[in-house]
Parts: sequence; structure tokens; C-alpha cells
Amino acid sequence: MPIYGDLADLPLHLLLQALIRAGQTGRLVLRTRVEEVTLVLDRGRLAAVSSSDTQLRIGQRLLQLGEISEEQLEQALALQTVVPGRRLGRLLVELGFVTHQQVKRALASQFEEALVRLLTAPDATFAFDPEPALVPDDESVLDDAPVTKLILNAIRRADEATTPIEVVSRVPERSLLDRLAPEEREVLIALLEGGRTVRHVAQMTGLGEEVVVGIVGRLRTLGLVR
Repeated sequence: MPIYGDLADLPLHLLLQALIRAGQTGRLVLRTRVEEVTLVLDRGRLAAVSSSDTQLRIGQRLLQLGEISEEQLEQALALQTVVPGRRLGRLLVELGFVTHQQVKRALASQFEEALVRLLTAPDATFAFDPEPALVPDDESVLDDAPVTKLILNAIRRADEATTPIEVVSRVPERSLLDRLAPEEREVLIALLEGGRTVRHVAQMTGLGEEVVVGIVGRLRTLGLVR
């Protein structure tokens, strides 16, 4: 029987933990104002992630992680049009471009990034539709332990992305500003121009949120922000 509701009423991490512990198989569709993410569960384990954002799809994650080339991705996508219904990750393995372990790493990265977006999005909804077993083998499926770690890490990142950052009123040492790397200076300028959170600064600078988190940490160490 399908279940659905608002993530404001049932937090995402609790929903996922309940589905995992119950060993559920099916599709969990999560919608925000700008994106739709589908998590495929197989007997309580994460089997696949798909998104309306092309940058969050498995092929792009493998490309961003440096596991495949543009040409290899294009070849696999072309093959997928001939054999519809086959998962891209599996096709890439069959073509010899990646291993199952590389697909698992990309799936983990894809899942965590999707969770961070959903945890910080307002008015997100969910719908879970149970289905028969979806995955014939276990080679590219994440088990409960890695998924739990990814959920906890996503919660931490979501908190960092939305926590206000404040530039100090007095710089401890003027020479510190001259020693900043270009990206550190870019983040500091964005904060001075009104950026208040990691997410805002990432949007203003075009840098990834994880990169901004690291830079803000260094600026805090230098005593430039708090």
C-alpha cells in the first residue's frame, strides 16, 4: 500500500530508517519546488538514485569523480537507448569502464548529495510505492550500514549549509587578507556582500557547498569569520 505525506511531518532520516529497518522494496519519490528525486530500495537497501537534475544522475557523478570519460558516458547512454530499462551503472560495468565498487562509490555520493538538498528544502513531500524485488544481484547495492553513515553525514552537511556565518568586525591581522588564496578571498567577499550561509555563498560564487564548508573552516581558524 503506498504511503505519502510531507517531510515537515515525518523527517526524511526517520522515514528512511523506518523503510530500511522494515526491509522494504519499492520507490521513494521525494519532491521539492525545484526537483524530484527517486530512491529505489531493494529489501531495505539502496539500489539506485535518480533525479530531475541531470547533474545528480549516476553518469554525471561518475564523471565528476573522475571514474569515466565523457566519451565512455556517451557510449553507455547510446547503448541504454537500445536496451531501455537497463541501469546506466550496470551498463558501464558490462562495458568494462568501471567496477561495481566504483558504481557503489558514485551511488553513495549521489545519495548523500540528494539528501542534503532535500533536508534543506522547504515544503518537501514524499510518496513510497512498494514493488516486488527490483534488483537481481547485490553487487551494486548499498547495505544498511553505509546508508546510515551517509544519512548522518548528510544531516551534518545540511546543518552546516544553513547555519549563519558572520564576518568579524575587526580583522586580527591585516596581513592575513594578503595571504588568502583566491577562493578564500572569493568566499570572504561573498560573505561581505550579504551571503549568510554556506548555501548562499555557494550560489553566489559557483563553488560547491563542500568546498565552501572547507574554506569557511579555514577562515574561522584565521579568525576572520565566526
